Amino acid sequence: MVKDMFNQVINKTNSNKSNKNIGSKSKIEKIFEYLENKNQKGFIPFVTCGYPNINDYIKLVSVLEKNGADIIEIGIPFSDPLADGPVIQSTSKIALDNGINTDIVFNSIKEIREKSSIPIVLLTYFNTVYRYGIDNFLNNASSVGVDGLIIPDLPLEEFYNYKNYFENSPLDNILLASLKSSQERLKKISSLTKGFLYCVSVKGVTGVRNNIDSEVIEFLKRLKKITQIPLALGFGISTIEQINEVKKHCDAIIMGSKILSVLLNANDFNEGLESVSKLVYEVNLVLKS
Repeated sequence: MVKDMFNQVINKTNSNKSNKNIGSKSKIEKIFEYLENKNQKGFIPFVTCGYPNINDYIKLVSVLEKNGADIIEIGIPFSDPLADGPVIQSTSKIALDNGINTDIVFNSIKEIREKSSIPIVLLTYFNTVYRYGIDNFLNNASSVGVDGLIIPDLPLEEFYNYKNYFENSPLDNILLASLKSSQERLKKISSLTKGFLYCVSVKGVTGVRNNIDSEVIEFLKRLKKITQIPLALGFGISTIEQINEVKKHCDAIIMGSKILSVLLNANDFNEGLESVSKLVYEVNLVLKS
């Protein structure tokens, strides 16, 4: 768990955040360096901005941090989220029905930043970035305190068309590595990502799953041979057993659908929040032991 003494390291990074100096380390990179020195694994929970409403979502972020999150991944709700399974799609629809848009997302992060310095990663689809204006999106995200960006529908071939935008931004541009990718493609992706590499554990969309395919372990081993960048495994991680199975092969676990499904299935938000707190605490114990 990242404690107060790590915040001192984070604060030193904040003063230089507007400049992407060669050789400088981002907040996300420093988190992973800290965890490696402690021989611990990172925990990255995913939440949908505006679910179940804007105030409760901000409360949820706070609870996740207090129970051991090292990085928070925040999803901008989107009407056609191709990489998301039914749970995250449901929360996105609720958030959109609540009137959530990109500016509200940025304002919510600004509010979170009043009390927290935890690294924040935004997950969004490229259409949202493009329609907002790529420069405007990146500048506004950075100004409110976002540290990294994940765009799941921007493949490597398309990424090269916009590479300069991302390289000139202080945000860590986090790319996805797929089980289906060739070794050569994985090398290219690994060389372009910063902060961590998002490793997709399934050949499909996000969602709660009951087991980890042996192919995933081999996939992580392959990646370890070609890159030193931290590997964060996501898409379908939902049980302590799964985490124990994969944690020695990666540097962090991303969990979204499981957390959001607990909230969706609860009788009310407070009951769901209590269950999420317990789940997150137990997950973090495993990752830090």
